[in-house]
Amino acid sequence: MKREDLVFNLGRLGYSLVTPEAQEVGEDQVVELLAELVDSKDLRLVEGFPVVLANCARRGMNLDFAALLAKHKPRTHKRQALEKLLLLSSDLLTQEGLDQPTGLEEVKKSFKDKYGDVLANEVVTLDATTALSTERLRNTLRRYSSTLETSRSTRKREKDKQRRSFQLNYFLSTLFSPKQKELVLKKLNGEPLNKTEKEYFSRKVKKKLEALNNSEVRKVAKALAA
Repeated sequence: MKREDLVFNLGRLGYSLVTPEAQEVGEDQVVELLAELVDSKDLRLVEGFPVVLANCARRGMNLDFAALLAKHKPRTHKRQALEKLLLLSSDLLTQEGLDQPTGLEEVKKSFKDKYGDVLANEVVTLDATTALSTERLRNTLRRYSSTLETSRSTRKREKDKQRRSFQLNYFLSTLFSPKQKELVLKKLNGEPLNKTEKEYFSRKVKKKLEALNNSEVRKVAKALAA
């Protein structure tokens, strides 16, 4: 896989070095991507390995870790590098309080005795030419977590805004005629009313609003609607 394709697909899985077009990524594609990362000599790409796994967990994707490990022959340097990446990713996700893809925790157990605590040192050596900074790995994952939390907060605010808008429209429709509701919303949004609308608002709509704002009326509504 070319570097451009790696960068593109990493972006689709939450590790954006560029802004990719919105497309779904299949679980088989993720396995292929993770296997390709082991071959990459671009450390910025390899640092995205834990981010990809975190994103897969968030999406509820089921990865075939046996198929992933089978991409590289046992006891080869590439297989060892892959095992270390899976181990350090699992440990990082645990430390940062992030979910792991189903099966990752079990897979990493067999590597723990083999490699120990790979995050204990400042550098994780994957092979003779590739070494990763544990600090950079942790910071990269934290940036992803922060971006994800911001995205969640934004979606929640939008959802709450839509819910409030729906409730407002529903109750206004219960209390006012369509024309009266239109004028209430125009007034609420600061839109100008023509002369006829102003007169109608003052004569009909405003009186209803004043009644709704009356404390005794609110007490009755609260008592009877409970």
